[in-house]
Amino acid sequence: MKKQIVISFIVCSLIMLTACAEQKETNEPGPLDGLFAGTELSYEEYKFIMEHIVDRVKKMNIDDSLLEKWVVRAVGDERLMNKRDLTKEEALEKAEYNLKHYEAFMNLAENKYHISVTEEELDAWIEEGPDQSEFPQQKAYAEALGLTMKELNHEHDRDLYKQTMVMEKLLLVLHDEYDTTDVEEVRDRFNEEVVDQMK
Repeated sequence: MKKQIVISFIVCSLIMLTACAEQKETNEPGPLDGLFAGTELSYEEYKFIMEHIVDRVKKMNIDDSLLEKWVVRAVGDERLMNKRDLTKEEALEKAEYNLKHYEAFMNLAENKYHISVTEEELDAWIEEGPDQSEFPQQKAYAEALGLTMKELNHEHDRDLYKQTMVMEKLLLVLHDEYDTTDVEEVRDRFNEEVVDQMK
């Protein structure tokens, strides 16, 4: 169970890191700071919220399925954190930025630091981690999307789990690269590299 909490924290941290990168430059709090902090909703409450989020995004009629997934994440983060709905324009802007950040993150990890994970490694990691427990928000999210928990973990959120695995491997390399054992400093400095690559 402890491993599942750590995995959920890592995934949420990566989402926050991705989404808040732009705000970090201005030292203002990002819209996802404290995601799920102090929030303990029931499955029924999450189900209501997640169905609202997915329905709202479907009504935006986004043709690109990859971008739509990131729009759902952006709308969901804002709804859960700030209890407000993004406009279509705001949602698209955040989703496009987050997707671009994710791609730059993965490219930098692979091309500069030679860090990657195989599909087999990723499947094993998901089976040993996320597949072993079921959180109310995950179950509600899967159902709102019309997915099983296995489909959510192995297909829909596979990219986030892959990013988590890459970050785990990267930390070992970046401690030496940046000559520091401070995890926050390592994450901040790598994020700066990612943002620079996005320019």
